[in-house]
Amino acid sequence: MNLNPNHMKYFKPYILLCILILTTFTNCKKFVELDAPKTLLVTKNVFASDETAIAQLTGIYSQMSDREFMPYRLPFCTGIGGDELINHSALFTNAYENSLQAVDAVTNAIWTAGYNYIYEANAIYEGCAASTTLSPAVKKQLMAEALFIRAFWHFYLVNLYGDVPLATTTDYLVNSTLARSAKDLVYQQIITDLKNAQAGLNENYVGSNSIATTTDRVRPNKMTATALLARVYLFNKNYSDAEAQATVVINSKPNYDLVDVTKVFLKNSNETIWALMKPTPANSINTWEGNYFILTSAPKTSFQNSAEITPTLLSAFDDGDKRKINWIGKFTDMGVTPNVDYYYPFKYKVLTSASVSEYSLVFRVAEQYLIRAEARVQLGNLAGGINDTDAIRNRAGIALIKDINPGIGKTDLLNVILKERQKELFTEWGHRWIDLKRTGNIDAAMNAIAASKGTVWNSNQQLWPIPQKEILNDKNLAQNPGYN
Repeated sequence: MNLNPNHMKYFKPYILLCILILTTFTNCKKFVELDAPKTLLVTKNVFASDETAIAQLTGIYSQMSDREFMPYRLPFCTGIGGDELINHSALFTNAYENSLQAVDAVTNAIWTAGYNYIYEANAIYEGCAASTTLSPAVKKQLMAEALFIRAFWHFYLVNLYGDVPLATTTDYLVNSTLARSAKDLVYQQIITDLKNAQAGLNENYVGSNSIATTTDRVRPNKMTATALLARVYLFNKNYSDAEAQATVVINSKPNYDLVDVTKVFLKNSNETIWALMKPTPANSINTWEGNYFILTSAPKTSFQNSAEITPTLLSAFDDGDKRKINWIGKFTDMGVTPNVDYYYPFKYKVLTSASVSEYSLVFRVAEQYLIRAEARVQLGNLAGGINDTDAIRNRAGIALIKDINPGIGKTDLLNVILKERQKELFTEWGHRWIDLKRTGNIDAAMNAIAASKGTVWNSNQQLWPIPQKEILNDKNLAQNPGYN
């Protein structure tokens, strides 16, 4: 395996990590069934030194990038289930038609992976807390990163599945009988974890030793926790704190700033707050989004290269919008008469390349402007909301609200912001699907697109089914409505 030297500094513990993960987590098929004795034995060894503890932590990011192709799978599943993507994959027909079954839903992989990451984060947090041999600075950073990971995945699980088990320990006896926690309680824990993560995370991005600063923005820092906290506050209608947290990010120029639309998704752009880097770039794939979304032929029936953008999303853009021009690609099938055009997400330009120029963005500055815009409008500061919305529209090269509709009212402005989120954040980590649900627009949007899918929308379908094997193995775990 020939790794780029720039990546070796971050992934040099990777081989050791693979051994540790195989030993520690092979038995984590379900978060409720863990081999406690082995886990405890390995944890003691892993957290005896900085190097092995760091390898255990950074391994989660490697898994998040590669296991289940998560940077692609999550936006793909939400995109075809919602109104962003048309699906051509035979494997994902039920997700596209919103007819998932709990036994074999393709979304089950996201539940399983999410709770595996949470379990690993809990193991790291507990192992570091108990260790007496780790360097204090490394221990502090790793524990804070573990809390961030736990908060991040609880956020996605609660938004995709509704009330979910709140997993904050590696204790087998506790995990095997967890019931679903109310959404509000899950969010309380997320906020607590993020505040503690903020306090412990480094201001800068750290490299392989968890202390030295690096230019690679692939491990969470204090600003990453701040960005997620801003989002969480917005989702919980705590608009004052959402505005405050987003402002921290927006004011952190020049390290964090809007950049030209052609440069947003380049690795370590100033728009990047946190990104995932593939651990094995030598396979010529920079990101799964680029490799799997880009079409060089008519959409396939497999998992990858099987989606096209819906007319709904395509028509949302104004003429001349730089995002439409630069972030949407077109493949024309000349082998059929008449020729057929397929539009696809083209935010990531690299299908394959021996060099690495792109990382998978998870958090970026534009979202923070849109968070603050929405929060300000909800607080009655329409002028501030217009300014933040116009920052995004200005970059996109489209007319500014302050020029075309300066007297816009609150409801209409909130709708404009939601539409900007649709155009700005499409096919990124499920934003559109989650936004439709949290704003109460899911039924209207899905009823509008159901006919093109040949389906009838049921509001229960906005929550994915909990994997049936989890229901069978945990008598305290109840299924979502409509999947019994």
